[in-house]
Amino acid sequence: MSSEAPAGGPFGAATSPDELRRLLARELHDRVAQTLTTMLIDLEGLKLGQLGNQRALQEIAELQESTRDVLKNLRQVLIDLRGQTALEEDFAEEVRRLLARFKANTQLKVEFAVSSSWPSKIRSQAALDLYRIIEEALTNVRLHSGAHSVEVVLGQAFDHQLSIEIKDDGRGTESVTGPRKPGMGLLGMRERALILGGRLELESDVGQGTTVRAILPHEQLI
Repeated sequence: MSSEAPAGGPFGAATSPDELRRLLARELHDRVAQTLTTMLIDLEGLKLGQLGNQRALQEIAELQESTRDVLKNLRQVLIDLRGQTALEEDFAEEVRRLLARFKANTQLKVEFAVSSSWPSKIRSQAALDLYRIIEEALTNVRLHSGAHSVEVVLGQAFDHQLSIEIKDDGRGTESVTGPRKPGMGLLGMRERALILGGRLELESDVGQGTTVRAILPHEQLI
């Protein structure tokens, strides 16, 4: 009888080093990264109860920054484990390709603009988060808006802040402050913006279309 302990746990079924890395990445994402993301969101909510208490707000901000640093490092590990192709070398060009596919699949009019202030290279995980925000916003346009055209702009919001804006000319909605509609993915986009130290804004009026805007600190992207 063998003296070796039987393989067990989530990695027991791994048959190759590549598969083991993928399983490890999945476990780290599901058990650790998601918990850290939830912590960031909870800390943001905690700020609302401390308005006017500058000391408490500063301490919460420091906790958020530390959590972002840990999450940033962890997500880089996940990229390495998964062997993902980085988007950071030419993010704008990757977005251009995404929009070309979107136009071919939907026949909508698509416009794309990149500000001269947009950085030529951004961190790989930040690039992936921003790409997913745009991707999800385009999915919303395709499924929910009834739009004829969409415009995507990579630009500058304020000093030391960058923005990604996705604007459509669809039917819009009466309220963007109520419960999130199933399948719209707004929570996921908000989480990704928050992870990068930014925020997600949503503007919409009936018959006036919808604008999704992510405002992000420059230093978190490079």
